Amino acid sequence: MFESSSDPIVNIPIAVPFDEADRVDHDALNRNVERWMKTPATGFLVGSQTGEEWFLSEAEKLAVARTVRQTLSEQQVLLGGIDCPSVTETLRRAEAFAEAGAEMVRIRFPRGESTVASYFEQVLARCPVPVLLMHQPEPVSFGLAGRPAAPPEVLAAVTNMDNVFGYVTDHDLRFEVRVRDLVSPEKRFWICNGSIILQGTLIGCNGTTTAFSNIWPEALHTLLKLGMEGRYEEAQPLQQHIRKIDAIMLPWLAAGVKASLKLLGFDGMIPRNPVAPMPSEEVAKLEVAMRDAGLLNL
Repeated sequence: MFESSSDPIVNIPIAVPFDEADRVDHDALNRNVERWMKTPATGFLVGSQTGEEWFLSEAEKLAVARTVRQTLSEQQVLLGGIDCPSVTETLRRAEAFAEAGAEMVRIRFPRGESTVASYFEQVLARCPVPVLLMHQPEPVSFGLAGRPAAPPEVLAAVTNMDNVFGYVTDHDLRFEVRVRDLVSPEKRFWICNGSIILQGTLIGCNGTTTAFSNIWPEALHTLLKLGMEGRYEEAQPLQQHIRKIDAIMLPWLAAGVKASLKLLGFDGMIPRNPVAPMPSEEVAKLEVAMRDAGLLNL
């Protein structure tokens, strides 16, 4: 499990590799995870928008989870991603992930304000592992804030419940600072996007799970640490490099993440059918931004 201290945490929502026949490539997955294990990242999430969650069957997600868990060390945490409005089905999926080796599940807030409190009162009391809450009302829109799942008071009240590890923001920091003010300091509070890491630390964030974690977890860990120490001026050049890469990559969603990873030499970085790869002219721009950041020379 994650350390209980306030040290920054970087979580990777894993980009799932596929082979030329559109099958999950578990050998490539093993190699990629071994590379990520050499970074400061300590969390690894299976079942995210970055990981093309809606293109995977449940059996495939659980198989990916088992491969990742077998590769990770005891100090690294496996999370299973769940997005489901049904209490019964959410608990069934949580139990399946736990059986596959997940020490935690990430659950998105259901998109129905009237059900949020009741849903979590039931789920949290019976979930077999701790829960990371994710406020992501529009998961298909990378980098854009959706309509809040509930008022700040409701989201904070749920976060303060037992069996909750922490909370991940959406992109509207004006809204999220109101949540932060109401959440116990004992709960982890993570920022959702690589381009706003420093802004996240200004409102009290001490971790992140974001598509960019796949690309450069070392940079995100450094930014979190500098921001949490108030060293904002020192951190600005690195944050600007991330913003430039993110601005080119993120509009292409998982295909953009995979294009970045392919440039870095990761295996199996093919989007799942019918999603097209990032256009070559955009990949060329991405390569320039990554090279300017020194990322391709690491």
